Amino acid sequence: MKQPKKWRDCIDPFTIKFDNFNLLKILGYPHARNDVFYCKGLLNEKPLFCFLKVARNNDNDIKNEIEKLSNIRFKHMPKIIEFDNKSFSYIITKKIQGKRLSEIVGDNRDNKSLNYMFEFGKTLAQIHELNNKTNLVKSRKFFEIPNQEYCEKNNISYVRDWLIKNKPKSVDYCFCHGDLHYANILWNRGHISGILDWELAGINIREFDVAWSLILRPSQRFMNTQKELDKFLEGYKSVHNINMDYVRYYMVQIYTYFYTFKDNKESYKKYILDFFQNTCAKC
Repeated sequence: MKQPKKWRDCIDPFTIKFDNFNLLKILGYPHARNDVFYCKGLLNEKPLFCFLKVARNNDNDIKNEIEKLSNIRFKHMPKIIEFDNKSFSYIITKKIQGKRLSEIVGDNRDNKSLNYMFEFGKTLAQIHELNNKTNLVKSRKFFEIPNQEYCEKNNISYVRDWLIKNKPKSVDYCFCHGDLHYANILWNRGHISGILDWELAGINIREFDVAWSLILRPSQRFMNTQKELDKFLEGYKSVHNINMDYVRYYMVQIYTYFYTFKDNKESYKKYILDFFQNTCAKC
């Protein structure tokens, strides 16, 4: 998988004092909330290709990811090589062979993405079935209905009214990945080979976690058709049933924040406005 060049200022990883890992070279700078490096190094004098994640600020929770990777038994989870067991400031995981779906399907003109949606949905449902007694996920703005001032400023007050009126009365809590979108999944030979970034994992609302996976990200060339979403949901429902009214509800709620992301293209904003119209205004 091709790795990005340095795209922002970050910590110098060669200043970190590792316990057993010997960092030799930085090969790439994957896009992430934290500072992440694709590295070549030595472990017990043996060559190793791996990923180093370093907490960028106090809001990051690498400790939670370490706990989840250490205690959960699920296929495709990264293998921990080393971590900071004092301040939990970094974690090193072994490289997993595979590519992100964006790299596989490109502009997706031939709708190749449809071949991957069933397994994507089914895998998320399997994660939700994990019997893991753990903490509730940390609070995030996406979990809340945006305030009136924000909605008025962005001319989406009718969306806020719809969210208030249709707020789910009874929800299903389960173990959730917390951030299972396309960039955190690796594919190899047509199947999932790795599930990355367990930093936000914990107990949360099932339908919210599904909605988070279905949200179209800026510049994303797939998962923007009903056929793709239906195939994803078909895969999910092969394992567990789900309340689709609630999924749509949380998609609307999440999109209210994605709508104002910096550098959004007009075509992306129109996609979200169309989603609002089709879901909220018509109701």
